[in-house]
Amino acid sequence: MDFIKELGYLAIASRMKRLTDRFMRGGSQAYKSLNIDFEPRWFTVFYLIYTQTAPLSISEIASSLKISHPGVIQTTQMLIKKGLIKSFQDCQDRRIRRLAKTKKGKELLNFLIPIWNDFETATSELFNKAGVDMLDIIQKVEAQLDEEDVDSRIINRIKQRQYDAIEIFDFTSKFKEYFQKLNYEWLEKYFKVEDLDRKILFNPEEEIILKGGHILFARLGDEIVGTTAVLKRDEKTYEIAKMAVTEKAQGRQIGRKLTKKAIARAREKGAKRLVLKTDNRLRAALNLYRSFGFKIMQTKPTASEKYERERFGIQMKLDLISEEVQS
Repeated sequence: MDFIKELGYLAIASRMKRLTDRFMRGGSQAYKSLNIDFEPRWFTVFYLIYTQTAPLSISEIASSLKISHPGVIQTTQMLIKKGLIKSFQDCQDRRIRRLAKTKKGKELLNFLIPIWNDFETATSELFNKAGVDMLDIIQKVEAQLDEEDVDSRIINRIKQRQYDAIEIFDFTSKFKEYFQKLNYEWLEKYFKVEDLDRKILFNPEEEIILKGGHILFARLGDEIVGTTAVLKRDEKTYEIAKMAVTEKAQGRQIGRKLTKKAIARAREKGAKRLVLKTDNRLRAALNLYRSFGFKIMQTKPTASEKYERERFGIQMKLDLISEEVQS
């Protein structure tokens, strides 16, 4: 049984490394059979230095080969130790060390060139017999990675799965306590519960719904994990308020899905603009709202602010006429 093969794409990196290791071992054995003191892993750095007219810096080598600085340093140290290249300070910038050819390296290069041609022919024959143009496949995969790297692809899939797992539903009196509980948890962590908070949280039907507003909940599995409200300010203006996600469920796309649904509800009610109030300390919330197109409004604190915390907050606005909401 070959467990890595059975894992398929889940172990693709391990399988590719295993394949690379086989090529490296094969090349190493070939060098040893010819009594050549050289390693396949040195090839690209060594060949680059010897095909360039001028000496190269570590940064230039790393940039040309698209590999890390530590990787280049490790290889060049071995090549210097073997006497195949030499290092010296740049005459214009003494902070930079340059790497150049040596007599020993030139002699080895001339000996290695026909052997490398044999390496290339043998490898080409291998893939021809396998029925694949490996270089074309690699180039296509690299082009896809240039468009979006592996980590981004994985993270986006995780976020989408989390997003799809969330159920958003409308307020009923049955879930009134969750509106209070989730907001109390959030307010007590970042600010404090004020009198107006208590009035709204204990009387959501009278203070929000009967005044033309809306309340939403987010459910993950069997648990209510988030809530938000859409408050009516006037016929064309609504406000997102009382957004709260329980701490253990944060970072799982709940705020994003609640925000999208809140925007949709405001549109359904004929809103032309949507406003909200947040705080610079709440960086995740601020970034979330920006991703939906909310822009910071230039406002100054006034004595008419309803909450004490608003004196230190910021206001944001979304023009529902021109903005397209992201999912």
